[in-house]
Amino acid sequence: MPVVAFFMLIACSQTAHQSPSALEWKVDGDGWVLQKGLSGKKFEKFFAIGTWHVPGYVFTDSEEADDAQYQRNASLFQERTAPIQLVFVTPGLQKAYMSDKIHVLNPFSPMLHKFLDQRSGITEGKDKDYYRNRYLEKMVDSPEFEEFLDTEIRQLLDNLPNDKYIFSHIDEIAMGGVSRWAIPPAAGAKITERLKLQHKNALVFVDLLGHAKGSTYLFEKKYLQTHDALPPDPPYDLATPGALESTIPLLGFFHSYNGLPVYQFIDGNYSYTTHGYETLKSIWYENAKLIAEGYKTCGDVFGINAFGDFRTYPALAGVTVDALRAGLGEGVPVWLYFDGNGYAKPANVTPEAYIELVKCQIYTAIIHGATGIMFWNDWHKTPEVFDALLPMLKELNDNMDIIKLKTLETKVDGDLHVMIKKEKGKKYVIASNTNKSEALPLNRPGIQKQTLNPLEVYISDF
Repeated sequence: MPVVAFFMLIACSQTAHQSPSALEWKVDGDGWVLQKGLSGKKFEKFFAIGTWHVPGYVFTDSEEADDAQYQRNASLFQERTAPIQLVFVTPGLQKAYMSDKIHVLNPFSPMLHKFLDQRSGITEGKDKDYYRNRYLEKMVDSPEFEEFLDTEIRQLLDNLPNDKYIFSHIDEIAMGGVSRWAIPPAAGAKITERLKLQHKNALVFVDLLGHAKGSTYLFEKKYLQTHDALPPDPPYDLATPGALESTIPLLGFFHSYNGLPVYQFIDGNYSYTTHGYETLKSIWYENAKLIAEGYKTCGDVFGINAFGDFRTYPALAGVTVDALRAGLGEGVPVWLYFDGNGYAKPANVTPEAYIELVKCQIYTAIIHGATGIMFWNDWHKTPEVFDALLPMLKELNDNMDIIKLKTLETKVDGDLHVMIKKEKGKKYVIASNTNKSEALPLNRPGIQKQTLNPLEVYISDF
């Protein structure tokens, strides 16, 4: 069996970590991550398929009781991750049979909150995250913060669970990670800076948002258009009416770029503000673009996770990719999150029908320029949806040679999304129909397929 290795870091935090990684990474400037290591001596396009949690398999820090249990667990893990290259693995939970997967490490949220928890004098209470983030803004360039990060990162790199890995930044960084106020972009950039000082080959994926309806970051941007700095206390006079009486008052500062509130408050309760699709699409695009632009120094690859909104409006997957590319620059890779185990699935929808919807979202994102996909899986649910997902991912891998070809043309007409690929005089089409109820004419010269059914994906040479 492969042996899981642990590696030592050069003591000086300013010295680049001599990575034992079997992989090297770089970004090609055309929206792709390139990988060298597993496939030979040259860099090649890498389309990410990753998963947080593996439904049906339980991660544990205990050893298998005997060889029979080891083999059962190994077979289960390998079967359920067969079409997947990247798996989130917490150091200490890895097993030897996971060593052929690229491990995704995401320690930065607890690392940051550990720093803040150790500081005294920061106001507590329902709006404590506002004060914590004001404090973080002041400390971001301090030797104290840098030394803390260097120590934590050194410990992380001393205990790598695998020789193939990437890093995932603070989850939903522009929404605050595990807090209720956006982490300052400078703090996210500082974490990545200190990581890359010790590990020059680190590849950092940044999950920006859980949706693009609005963020406290956008409230800050709008406030600072007319003020020199944010006030020491939350400016509740500018919050959405009723927020102060709610259980989470800081939600009243979750605004769109143009001031539209994300939440409405009635009798201390909160719920999402509803918008028509055209309004939602417009603010979604601008919000995601501005946030991507503001946080683009935080990593190498970017995405968001918006399962419920993508379920309701599959075309938003394409809108999201367009917006992120506009904010980041078209050369920056985009990997979007999708729902892998039915978190947003309505009870009356079968797993197979739901995966057809997710498939349409995924290929729509690819047509718009996404070069990777990640899955968040609700581990409280049984794995029927994930079971239906796995054959679709095998099919996606079978189409990978086409997806990686040079793009000749991309055209979007309402719910019809079309990408034309080319290699050595041969052309290929990837098309999707994001309309849930209406078939759409394809009408492309040379393509035999005339009509796409609702939510249909079509891939063919022509």
